Amino acid sequence: MAWVNTARSGDGTLEPFVAVYDRTTGEKRTLLADPFGVRYGAPTWSPDGSEIALVTGENNDRLIAVDVATGGTRVLVQGHSMADPDWSRDGSMIVLRWHSRSEGPQLRVLELATGTARRLYTPGAPGELFGSPVFAPDSGRVVFRTDRWYPDLESSNHSLASVRIGGTGLKKLTDEPRFYLSPVFSPDGRYCAALSIPPENEYPDGGNIIVSTSGFGEQWWIPGDEYDDSTRLDWAAAIPTEVPA
Repeated sequence: MAWVNTARSGDGTLEPFVAVYDRTTGEKRTLLADPFGVRYGAPTWSPDGSEIALVTGENNDRLIAVDVATGGTRVLVQGHSMADPDWSRDGSMIVLRWHSRSEGPQLRVLELATGTARRLYTPGAPGELFGSPVFAPDSGRVVFRTDRWYPDLESSNHSLASVRIGGTGLKKLTDEPRFYLSPVFSPDGRYCAALSIPPENEYPDGGNIIVSTSGFGEQWWIPGDEYDDSTRLDWAAAIPTEVPA
């Protein structure tokens, strides 16, 4: 697993870094370390596990890929504010929230072979809240959260939606308005999970996980509220266990 740290302790000893942790061996290793003030955004793995893409730059305006073996970096795209990158399972694309200086906020797909960032989704009205894009398992559609259909509700007004990577075929996936954050698909593509808030939760803090079948026809909750103030989910494959001879 990979994570970023951008905090600083009172004595100034905690500086920004990007690190990886091997779930099998327990080894922790720092890939990048910089002076306080450098920004890092949520990392996303390449499908072969050799690189991690993440947003950095003074204004979150540079998307880089970090070589997991060496820590070497390469710039994928820069010049616009970006957030929430997700790498497609076929390895050819990264989708992310993008703020165009001339067109405003939108979702774009970066084609890695050409370096072209194509517009995927623009809000239906000014002020629409949307984000957390993630590729569907076949890399043919992108799933994201939006308040497009319930803009007048004060809270818990999101839907999960999807759009084809060509920018057509917008589809509302969930029936009831509720809070959604950070949808993610299971490794086998059968389920989609997201941070959300149960109706009976007295304190709307996004502290629970809701799971759907990949067709979004059935939803259920992972019980408990151990995820208070969480902002991002990922779904790892199971670690194989040795079978006794």
